[in-house]
Amino acid sequence: MYDDDMLVEGWMGQGWAPGSGNGGIEALTQKECAFLSLPPELFFASELFQGQYVRRRVRVRDYPIQSTCAHRTLHYTGVRLDQFDQDVFLACAARFPRQKSSAPCTRKMDLRALAREVLKRAGTVDRRRVADSLRRLESGRIKIRDGRFTCYLQPIQKALFDDKAGFCILELNPEMLISLQRLDNLQGFVRERFQLPKVSMDRWLHGVMHYSERICIPFAGLPALSGNARAVPVQIEESVNRLRMSSSLYRLSVGEGGLEISRKARAGGER
Repeated sequence: MYDDDMLVEGWMGQGWAPGSGNGGIEALTQKECAFLSLPPELFFASELFQGQYVRRRVRVRDYPIQSTCAHRTLHYTGVRLDQFDQDVFLACAARFPRQKSSAPCTRKMDLRALAREVLKRAGTVDRRRVADSLRRLESGRIKIRDGRFTCYLQPIQKALFDDKAGFCILELNPEMLISLQRLDNLQGFVRERFQLPKVSMDRWLHGVMHYSERICIPFAGLPALSGNARAVPVQIEESVNRLRMSSSLYRLSVGEGGLEISRKARAGGER
């Protein structure tokens, strides 16, 4: 239905290849490959997708994004993204096969099915909300730097909408998709997310727990890191308590100094 692989002429490319050149494609060096291996905390333990559901959207230019990633900086240009946009992006990403290279691929998706998964309903207004989010994800630009290299990307690289049939064909950024797929069971992670209460900080913390390295985030830094000024200790503790009832909190706890993310487990679907 919406999970058909689609090869669209003029869209698909071979991508970058590590190692020796092939067919005139310039190969990447080892350092370039390492830089393009994007840490998932750039997208989850950060304010790229704000830890809130935004009512009034703001457009920014070269906005510095806070993250827990010490060896990358991130700037964003476009309409600010929130947890609804992350819901939509993850619902799309879970429908893609495992990405093995930087060569992009496309998927044809039913907007009605996407709306039903994200919003639990699929009326005209709901489908329009999902389509608007897809357009934000396509129009936003992310700049990532590490002191030597700079990379420019967008979460959705291309989007083709069939307004009459209610379908869209999407091409996600391959490097972001590879980063998300560091979880062995991305589909299970997304499924668990959509079973959580629709509370923005609950979902933001759920992503931090699954994708962040071992870290303690001070309470004072959580409002800026999450993009939610209401991320104060009492609200964080309430979110953690709700998550404890809904999912396995084997990595997430509230300590005296802040939010503690323990060492990643070797089992349970993570690498």
